Order: sequence, then C-alpha cells, then structure tokens
Amino acid sequence: MNINKTAVICAGVLVSGHALANNGDQMVGLSGISHAMAGAVVAMPQDVTTALSNPAGLSFVNLGDERTRFDMNLAVLNPQRSMNGVDSDSDAYVMATGGFAFESELFGSDFTVSVGAYPVSGGGVDFPAQAFKLGTGNAAIVASRMSLRIGPAVAYRVSEQLSVGANISLVANQMSIKNFDTSSMPPKPMNFPSDVAYGGAFVLGTVYRLTERTQFGAAYTSRSHTQDLVWNMDDGKWRLSFQDPQTIAIGVSHRLTDTLQVEADLKWLNYSNVRTTATLYGPTASKDKQLAYGWDDQFVFALGARYRLSDRIALMAGYNYGKSPIDEEDINNNAGVTAIVEHHLSVGLTTKVTRHSSLTLSLNHGFENDMTASMGPPTHVSFETNLATLQFTYQH
Repeated sequence: MNINKTAVICAGVLVSGHALANNGDQMVGLSGISHAMAGAVVAMPQDVTTALSNPAGLSFVNLGDERTRFDMNLAVLNPQRSMNGVDSDSDAYVMATGGFAFESELFGSDFTVSVGAYPVSGGGVDFPAQAFKLGTGNAAIVASRMSLRIGPAVAYRVSEQLSVGANISLVANQMSIKNFDTSSMPPKPMNFPSDVAYGGAFVLGTVYRLTERTQFGAAYTSRSHTQDLVWNMDDGKWRLSFQDPQTIAIGVSHRLTDTLQVEADLKWLNYSNVRTTATLYGPTASKDKQLAYGWDDQFVFALGARYRLSDRIALMAGYNYGKSPIDEEDINNNAGVTAIVEHHLSVGLTTKVTRHSSLTLSLNHGFENDMTASMGPPTHVSFETNLATLQFTYQH
C-alpha cells in the first residue's frame, strides 16, 4: 500500500467535521436539556432523547397525563477553529433534532415506546490552502460529515425500581471531501463528492432506583456497522469504511432536596477500535492509501445539576471533561481535525409556557485548546466552541 502525503491529508479531512459541542467527534448531548446538564443524563433521563443515550430511561421520563411527549430541538453552533494562524471559514451551523415517546394500551402500561432522529456527529471545516503546508505543497481542507441515527426504542418497567430498554437505529453516514494530492507536482485535485452509507447500530440500557432519591443507570452503545463510502472519481471508484465507536456509560443521580438533583456520569468511547488506521481503497491496489489516524480511547466525566426554582422554572448547569483522543504526535495525521476540545461548561433554563408545553434554552462553551504537532511539520491547531440550543417540549 502507498503511504504518502495524500494519506496524511486524507486522514485528517475524513474525520474533520463535528456538529456540536463534542467529546472526540461524538456529541456531548442530544437536546437542550442534556446539553445544559453537560451530558450527565444516563441515570436520571430528562427527555425523549434518552431513547438513544439510555433507552431504559423512557420508563422514568415525564410523559404527561395522557402519556405522550414530544421534544424538538434547534441548535446553533459557533466553532472557532484555526490552523497555523488561519481560521476556518465555516463558523456557523444550524441543526434540528427531535423525537416522541408514548405509552399505549396496545402494549400495556409497563412499556414505553419512542421514535426519533438524532445526530451523533457532523459538520465540517473549510480551511484555505495557506493553512496547511506539507513539503513543498499546500492543501485547502474542505470537508463535511454527518452521522445520523433514526429509529425506535422501547423500555420495559420490570418493577417500580428497575427498567430495561433497547434502541435499534438506522445509521446514515454522509461525507464529502475536497483537498489536493501534494505527492504530485503540481498538486493534483482530490475532490470526493458527497456520499451516504447506510447501516445500523443498537443501544442497551438499564435504570435502577436504589432509593427514593438515588438512581443508577448504565448503557452500552454498539459500534456502528455501515456500508463503505464509495466515491466515483475520474480514475474509478474509491472506497472507505468509516464507523462510529462503541461506548459504555454509567451514572448515578441523587436528589439532594425536593428541588435539587445532581448526577455524575462516566463514559468510555472506544476510538482505538475505529480511529487508529484505515485503508482508503483506490481504483487499483497500487492507489490504495493507508490512513493513520492514531486516536486513543477516551474517558469522559460529566457532572450536571438541575434546580427547580418554582413550579414553572428550572435551572441547570454542568461540566464535562474528556482528554483529547488525539495527541501532539498525531496532529499532522489529522489535518484540520477539531476533536481536541477537552473542557465544557454549560447552563440552561426551562420554563413552562402553557399547561402542556415548555421551552428550554441552554448554552454550552467548549474551552479553547491548542496543540502543536510533535512529529513532522510544526502544525499548530486551536479550537473552541459556543453552542446555543432551544428545546420545545409538549406533554399531553
């Protein structure tokens, strides 16, 4: 296989898009409320998005008097990214997500069913050519990626203390890339148009009520299994297998008072299984390229709190930390990658607007992190994020 400068550039752009405040390239939360809690929602689920983070939590979500609930979210992200002092031109993204959950006489009151569509990763970068220099050539890094989960989830209340749940999702993995092959002189364009690969993933979870005030939660998310991305180029077909990692999350929630609830979560993301190396298959074996991402597994700690100020208003805050899965020695193998943010701080407010509906506004800041490559050219990267999410909830 051909390990050359193109492989270095491709390794970066193929993992460079992230939609929201992120742990590695996976989102911190899936809704305004979960973002306000810094993702600490495994043990005490807050809304319908628990269908993906811990489906067992559907048994403990407040569905309303008629046991039906909708949660819709609109998020705006302002990522601030630079490479070698040059900013990415992509600095604003808008995303809408949502789902619903219900209990039905058809299944019985011990079952809660949900259907939703949630992004777990996505976005893009747009660095001009002067941002990245490799050897005698420069390469503009323009890329977009989205990983979306769509599907049903079900929770079964085994007893008043115990619930189990499962989610199965269709995975849509979309990616496009534009850069240059600097191994040829003059540099040769390498433009991969947008392609979508489909597959599946599942989540298993449980929630156990230890006492009236304390709950334990755990969830396992499988690695995604999707088709190869396939690009039809002038010289033939190029293929790449690109998957999201398996994760394990555990959490403990405790209600300190009748109005204050806190939760602490620990999450493991198995990046070393999907972001170490990959092969970009060319039209012929001589054009195959070995991509060396070099990502490490990531452990994420999240702490969230929710305080009920009145019957109509609740305040939330949270802190999330996960060491970057990319080290300094891997910077040049991940050109343009923005997965280095480690510290997140969040706040949020929920207010009832009608008898059946409420609005949540959350703000999440990913603090700036800087890295300089320790191998190869001294590439310097910097990344921070600002995220605002508006959530509309309807309970009937």
